[in-house]
Amino acid sequence: MNSPRILALLPFLVKGALSIAIFRALRARGVDITVAYCGDASAAYEPDALEDFASTGHLLDLSGMTAMTRFDLVLEQLVDRKVDLVLQIGAGELYHLLPYWKERLPGLRIADILYNEIGHTLNHFLYEGCFDAVIVESDFMGDYIRRSSRRPDPPVVVVRSGVDLDEFSPVATQSGPRLKVGYVGRMSDEKNPVGFIELARRLAPLNSALDFEMFGTGPDAAMVKERVAASGIADRLRYHGFVEHARDALHQLDVLVLPSKFDGRPVLVMEANACGVPVIAAPVGGIPELVTDGANGFLIPPTETERIHALLSGLHEQPQALDALKAAARAHALEHFSREKMIEAYAAAFAKVALV
Repeated sequence: MNSPRILALLPFLVKGALSIAIFRALRARGVDITVAYCGDASAAYEPDALEDFASTGHLLDLSGMTAMTRFDLVLEQLVDRKVDLVLQIGAGELYHLLPYWKERLPGLRIADILYNEIGHTLNHFLYEGCFDAVIVESDFMGDYIRRSSRRPDPPVVVVRSGVDLDEFSPVATQSGPRLKVGYVGRMSDEKNPVGFIELARRLAPLNSALDFEMFGTGPDAAMVKERVAASGIADRLRYHGFVEHARDALHQLDVLVLPSKFDGRPVLVMEANACGVPVIAAPVGGIPELVTDGANGFLIPPTETERIHALLSGLHEQPQALDALKAAARAHALEHFSREKMIEAYAAAFAKVALV
């Protein structure tokens, strides 16, 4: 199977983004990928300069340009590089240009990559006639596209994500006298860090052996910091801010809580399990496809305080049960969350859509 020449359209460049990790892995396999981006989100997220792409002329900065200038520059790239496949990955400012690129280059193939039902789905359905495929990472999203599309048989492709199981692995630690319960990730409304804070406030008086740790940054970071300070349990609820690597945060936890309001197929669940950390996750989006209740975690909304309290208290009182659950989480990751399988699946999907 030949590899397609790809142009990926991103809104901005964020360190740790799944899409960028996939592109780097495919480049290492010899796939020709150019990345174009529209803006700077460094005020809210840790940026990735993509110096490895820039050094070979495979990075295109479209920020601050008019729509016509963007159209011309991208069209030039499409022609000069003989691009087979355009990947639209949340670059909202470029959706309206897709029909015109397709008109100029009728043989060009375009795929939209959607991670959840909130982000750019309106733009997707407005311009869905341009897309030769819509790539999703969960059956939940695949069903959503099929239900919502005006097309009788939308070209949905499901590619399940994975993580590096060597990079994310358990550390040898013994259970301590206190149970470390944590939130790791973006401080933004959809991830619901405030829901974690409120859960911690309700749990703290019920069990004095629970500690709560928060790691990450994002647009709501300042508000989260203020909420933690005003929580009344600041001695047991700590906000650590940005961490260089999610693994470093996960290694400090016994249990991870994902209180998301909506989500796709969050990488964090896989990273946590790979580190031997079970999860308590809200049953939203594609999360139920990742968590087998009672095996590698539990599907519980963050508002169900009594159920979560009973679960955490049981794990604290029975360290052997906690150790067994941690081992089961790691085993689940080894069986289901392979990064290599994910990369192979993306490579195959891109080649199939591009008709190479």
